[in-house]
Amino acid sequence: MLRRSRSGRASTGLRRFCLGALGVLLFALPAWAGEPARVTLRLAAGPDGAQWITARVTDAEGAPVPEASVVFKLRTAFGWLTLEERRTDASGRARTRLPAGTRATEIRAESGDVEGVGAILSVGARAPESPRVRPGRDVLGTLSPQPGFISPRPVPELVALLALVLGGIWATYGYVAWLLWQIRSSGSRS
Repeated sequence: MLRRSRSGRASTGLRRFCLGALGVLLFALPAWAGEPARVTLRLAAGPDGAQWITARVTDAEGAPVPEASVVFKLRTAFGWLTLEERRTDASGRARTRLPAGTRATEIRAESGDVEGVGAILSVGARAPESPRVRPGRDVLGTLSPQPGFISPRPVPELVALLALVLGGIWATYGYVAWLLWQIRSSGSRS
């Protein structure tokens, strides 16, 4: 009798789980159909010379996704800078203008809550810089008003402090090595 009640509870729990999963699928499938699946980017110059970025958002079947949120980002030296967030029109397009004087190398557009639905557009590659030559003491002497370790005129107090700290560390190592030598030599006498 106990076995029947346990199996009855198990089958009831299984039925509830299956019905819940079916309900989630029935309500979630229509929402998945209109989710952004792909973003494409295009760069165009306007009549005034301004740069316009157009993002097109499509779903898994390739149909445009209207009213989708699109976040435009610009790569800077310190990471991604969010420029603007726009909504797509009926054709699945969102458009933004790059700020004047922007020297961007990459622009990114992300859409939807799903991570990875986005596109990156390379605007242009920077010209490689010429190799730099390290300045000598004559140049550093005129550029460095405050002496330091990299200056041609280091501060004697800083050098003495560094020598004291490093000397203390190496003296400690030497003392420990001497103690270990004493322990080893006393062990061999016995």
